[in-house]
This record gives sequence, C-alpha cells and structure tokens, in this order.
Amino acid sequence: MRLKLRHLKPSFFARVALSLWLSRKVTSTRTLLPIRVSDFFHRVHISVAPSAKFVCNGILRIERWQSGNEPVSIILGENSKLIIDGDFIIGNGTRIFVDKGASLYIGGRRSESASGITERSLIMVRKKVSIGVDCIIAWNVFITDCDWHTIHGKPIQADVEIGDHVWIACNTSILKGSKIGNDCIIGAYSLIQREVIPNNCLAVGNPARIVARDVQWSRDILYQ
Repeated sequence: MRLKLRHLKPSFFARVALSLWLSRKVTSTRTLLPIRVSDFFHRVHISVAPSAKFVCNGILRIERWQSGNEPVSIILGENSKLIIDGDFIIGNGTRIFVDKGASLYIGGRRSESASGITERSLIMVRKKVSIGVDCIIAWNVFITDCDWHTIHGKPIQADVEIGDHVWIACNTSILKGSKIGNDCIIGAYSLIQREVIPNNCLAVGNPARIVARDVQWSRDILYQ
C-alpha cells in the first residue's frame, strides 16, 4: 500500500529536515542522508573545519538512550579526518573531538545487529585512533591517544588501535598507546594504558589484566 503524505506526523518532517541539515556537514558519502536523528529536539552540534574531511560510508544514527537528553558534539579541526565506514549509532552525550591534522577511523557495522556508542562517552584524538568494525562502546567511556598536557621528558601521544568486534563496557578508559585485538571484551571500570591485549581476551581492572582467553561474545542476547 502506498504511503500517503497526510498519514505522516509533523515530527517525521522535522526529523528529516534536521537530518538533511546535519548531513550537509559530511564531505564524502556513499549514502543518501548519511546522518539521521531520531528526535528533532535532541541537540546536536557538528563543526567541520573547511580543510577537514568527514567521510560517512554508512548511516550515522543519532539516538536518545532511555530518554537521555545530553547534547551530541562532533568537532573536526583543520586538516583532520573522521571516517565512519559503515552504519554506526551514537547516543546522547557522546562527544567526538579530532584535533588539527589528526584522524579517527570507525569501522561501523558489518556482521552484528548494530555497532555504536550507548551514551555519555568521549573520544579525543590528537593524532590517530582506529576503532574496528562491529564494536560496541558502553556509557561513560573515554578513549584518547594523548595526555593533553606536557609531562617534561615524556611523549604525550601514542596511537590507539581497537580491533574488530570489541565490546568496551561502561566507565572504561582507553589511553594512549593502547592496542586491543579482535573479539575482545574490556570489562567495566577498566583502565588500559600502553597495554597490548591479544585477540579473544577478556581484560578487566585498573590497571587492566587478562582474566580469560578464547572468549566469544555477541551483541544480542541469545535465549536458550
């Protein structure tokens, strides 16, 4: 049955209008309407410097989790690059900052039912952070490759690499120089700094330590 325009609610058109406005910030895409919002009243700020690149090869959905209303912010500095290479969801309170000349890669969804950030998480990139496909990031997660202040005699930056299909639980910090392999789980309230976590490991604690190997996980609950 053909959907008639009169059956659509005004809120639908408002969401489309906001999605169109935000999608103008994307500099390269393979998708029609690459940014889509679930609520017209959800505050979203996207700032892309004239020389920056915002590549979105999937659909970036901006959603409110459990009626949260914290604003979403994406800021790209001069000559920076943000690549979202598949469908990805970011929830309320998510903040992404990519500094001048830095790059952030997010793989997006491939095999799982969804990939994204639940809410109130912060990603700050000084030079390079990479997040693989099918990753899920819970609330209050902090990911950065930099100290953001000078410690004399110490390097302040080291790249962060997060592999494919990684589950990062709530209140976790992943700091400079961290490398997390594929299919890992990082437990709640963990701290990872300059650690290398091999594939298929469960790591927990502050500082994090490996407590299980050969783990397998799925985003969706499998009822038995």
